[in-house]
Amino acid sequence: MTTITVTEEVSIITFANIPYDSESSFICSVFSAAARENVIIDMISKAPVSAESTSIGFTFSDSDMPKILKVSNEVKPAKPPMINSGNVKFLIKSAEMVEGVGFAEKVFKALANAKANPILITTALDEISVVVRESDSTDFDSELRKMF
Repeated sequence: MTTITVTEEVSIITFANIPYDSESSFICSVFSAAARENVIIDMISKAPVSAESTSIGFTFSDSDMPKILKVSNEVKPAKPPMINSGNVKFLIKSAEMVEGVGFAEKVFKALANAKANPILITTALDEISVVVRESDSTDFDSELRKMF
């Protein structure tokens, strides 16, 4: 059985150009500041190191935007973070992902059929989370429900 959970009003912040040699301490300072501000962090994505730097991003509720701006000011990134709000998160969960092949293909086929571009994707053992723009969410939802 596959379940699809939809969460609206999702924002993403991405800190880019984090020097590799200070990566752990910078990321720790971001998450510590977010915890002090009582921001609930959901999806976390870290890019592989490239040219001695990396980036990290995560999702949070649109309503926490003032808190995230305070966090960003506190951690003083070398480059201003990119923030994208007003998005929709789809959590597609199924044992099929663990036991079968082609599950991710179905999710990406639904994205392609909806002409929706994913903003952020994370996975776990039995689930894929995909964030899309609000304007793409209705078509993506329809395509997902056709697939599953």
